[in-house]
Amino acid sequence: MTLLAPFDRSLALRLGPVPRRGASRPPCVPPPVPSAEPSPVRVGPGRTQREVARFLVYALLADVRAIRGVVSELEASVDERVVVWSPCLYTTSRTELVAALLDSDDAVSDIDVSIVGEASARSTVHVEWRIVGRFDHVGLLNDDVLVEPSGARVECGGVLVMDFDDRRATRIRCFHDELGLLEQVLSPPAGARPGAPSCDEGLAGRTP
Repeated sequence: MTLLAPFDRSLALRLGPVPRRGASRPPCVPPPVPSAEPSPVRVGPGRTQREVARFLVYALLADVRAIRGVVSELEASVDERVVVWSPCLYTTSRTELVAALLDSDDAVSDIDVSIVGEASARSTVHVEWRIVGRFDHVGLLNDDVLVEPSGARVECGGVLVMDFDDRRATRIRCFHDELGLLEQVLSPPAGARPGAPSCDEGLAGRTP
């Protein structure tokens, strides 16, 4: 969920481009839970812009495990100088985009991506999507606020706006309900004890 989740890594919580992702997951993180990988739409040589756009929705929003299986298709679907923007990611080349996706340290996994609707005008395709996942890995906000995994189900909706040159995307913009997603992640799990300590007292001590 690299395009959506500023809590995945040690990032500044702010709108606008973020050039590089931060530090790796803290050592107190529990091991990842194995899960079934999503099956992104496969596209062939005769693909249309809409088919490429649908594939990109799955490739850009799915678990990093699913992304690793479609890197070649992803590279064939975007221009070498593709610009990708979301509230927590900004890349200006295909190389940067692929590196950011593969370096993802997702706080939300077991992601199910669905397409709600789509529309196109000339060389621009809009695809409305919805994702459902599980918050099962620890995350950080503003480098010092530890967000413990609750295992809760989270969901988010949004749209990808993609500009094309022939059948390769040259610009991708991701708009989504960022505050709604953060609210779900930051809500205490059901049955949690008020003031319960986190796995890192130093970080928890600086939490507002």
